Amino acid sequence: MRAVQISQYSQDLEVSFVDIPQPDVTEYQVLVRGEYAGVDPHLVLATTGKVKIFDHYDFPMTLGNEISGVVVAVGEKITKFNIGDRVYAMPPLGQMGTFSEYVAIDEKYAAKVPKNLSFEEAASVPLSWLTTLQTFSLLQPQMGKKIFISGGTGGFGQIAVPYAVRLGLEVIVSGASRDKELAKQMGVQTFIDYEKPNYSSYTRYFDYVIDTRGVSDLTRQFKMLKKNGHLISLSAGPNKKFTKRQQQNFSMKQKIIFQLIGFVFDGLAMFQSKTYDFLYVEPSGKQLETYSNYLSQTDNKPIIDTIYDFEQAEEAIQRMKLGNNQGKILLKLKKKEETNG
Repeated sequence: MRAVQISQYSQDLEVSFVDIPQPDVTEYQVLVRGEYAGVDPHLVLATTGKVKIFDHYDFPMTLGNEISGVVVAVGEKITKFNIGDRVYAMPPLGQMGTFSEYVAIDEKYAAKVPKNLSFEEAASVPLSWLTTLQTFSLLQPQMGKKIFISGGTGGFGQIAVPYAVRLGLEVIVSGASRDKELAKQMGVQTFIDYEKPNYSSYTRYFDYVIDTRGVSDLTRQFKMLKKNGHLISLSAGPNKKFTKRQQQNFSMKQKIIFQLIGFVFDGLAMFQSKTYDFLYVEPSGKQLETYSNYLSQTDNKPIIDTIYDFEQAEEAIQRMKLGNNQGKILLKLKKKEETNG
């Protein structure tokens, strides 16, 4: 079967299109024939080696964190799925592999696709929805409070922003000027053009901040927080609290490194009487199942930026590296003749 792989970490992305054996399923796995795969920021971090601190990858490594498709085989102890079911999933970030025609996925990481969602839309959901749920679970925001989401019109924002609006929060996002209209459509009250920013107007303004930009923006975003405000970063770096909260079992060496990295972030937060947390999204089929109920109540379907053909995988990731996407970037997994046939 076809797959997209890399053979080493590299700043200059070089993918290979290879033919690898179709995977067998274990007793607790389903085999999914892929329709579409999500292209997300984690791929950029993974291919450049920036997440080695969390996950060790063996090379050659098949890329991809999200998938939508059809179940074509089930393990002996599978109880939730049958052959022919439409499913979507996000395997653990340390077990990438959805940029391939077939993927064997543990039952506990998958969920059935809502009936009114296309395969394209379904592939846009897993990582963004799980990140949104886990982030807001950590924030525990109160209705009427103010939240800032940096780069809020991208793959994460296309789900996180409408979710925050539904919680009754006053949502402000940053982005390029061309993103302003999309932000308003998602329910954003105020848009900050990062090409002509006025961040000084928002000093000690927000109750919550979700950082998607990383270390370079962290100091400024802390200044935007009120006293006792809460910042959650999806990019800057882990801290001691992170290791205690995550389900993943980290080694003692990793825990020490996380604590040392987080010392600066925690110190910065403590000095200003604020809270810092880091989130590295974890897979959950149960949490993914809740999207069906959310969709039925809101009809907030995913926003798709661009769909690339399988042979354009490198271009798709390069586009993600630019960081100027409006909504989700997708990779079509089926061959053109299969799609048209």
